[in-house]
Amino acid sequence: MSSAYDGRPGLGLRAAGIGGVTAGACLTMYLALLLAAMLPAGRAAGQPPAPDRAADEAAIRSAAAAYREALARGDAAAIRAAWTTDGDLVDGFGGVVPAGDLAEAGGQPAAEQRSVAAAGETRLRFITPDVALEDGRCEASVPGLSRPLAGSFTAIWVRQGDVWKLAGVRESERPVVADASSLDDLDWMVGDWELVPDEGVDTEGTSSMEMTVRWDPARTFLIREARLTPPADSGEPVVQLQQRIGWDPAVGRIRSWSFSTDGSRAEATWFRDGRSWIVRGASVLPDGTQASSTNIYTFDGTDRCTWRKVWPSLGSDQPSIRATWVRKARSTK
Repeated sequence: MSSAYDGRPGLGLRAAGIGGVTAGACLTMYLALLLAAMLPAGRAAGQPPAPDRAADEAAIRSAAAAYREALARGDAAAIRAAWTTDGDLVDGFGGVVPAGDLAEAGGQPAAEQRSVAAAGETRLRFITPDVALEDGRCEASVPGLSRPLAGSFTAIWVRQGDVWKLAGVRESERPVVADASSLDDLDWMVGDWELVPDEGVDTEGTSSMEMTVRWDPARTFLIREARLTPPADSGEPVVQLQQRIGWDPAVGRIRSWSFSTDGSRAEATWFRDGRSWIVRGASVLPDGTQASSTNIYTFDGTDRCTWRKVWPSLGSDQPSIRATWVRKARSTK
């Protein structure tokens, strides 16, 4: 049998005193192995101690705090300076936002309240003396929700000169606890609906929208078909959208897949928050542009559903959308 000690056959016999190794030699080998096992983990005899990263860790945490403060006050220059020139953020749906767009959107005053993200306790790991990974959890407080949306992130920090900068941020969602029966809770959507703007909103020259929702024959998917009709004098074509909502066993969540006649498509995750349904998704527009958003549907228990679209706190300067879906009266014919 080959030995892992010196690569020569028969060491097991010699260690037992049969192959010419005495019991004293065997004891000496045992003590050597015992002492080696008692050395600090990750450090072999003769190796220098791990470098002290306390100063670098403090510098990174200081840079992270300064970045959050820049976001809070809308300081575009400071936001941009916190990133490398080719840095980017990838959200939980795969949407990519370059650092330059983050700075531009974060530096603009928000016309309406947007979601605000807060990081919890984080952990730093140094990959090289000039590259570190920061892992942590975060919560996003979205206007209209009773509880924050939870997730996690990994930030990539690189040293440029004497300054630590962000080279990338990768976000991911926290798993949603649900099962296939949760899809039945969306049965209230079945019917014919029309979109009604909020009171005081000028509707002249705006598009109208209608929607029909039904179950498929096996009740495994809800099928939503919407029709967006632009003003008659706009010259724009009518846009039709079809969406399927169902239980996705691959990820253990309610998901939706949408396709529009203008060439855009979207995917989203649905979960419940009290009387509201939260739909977090990402879309690809006809020109290839990617966008992420959160839609909130709040059903009043009868025939009205408030719809809100909230864009991310960064990466978009578009205002929130608020309107009401009203169920059409059922025909008596």
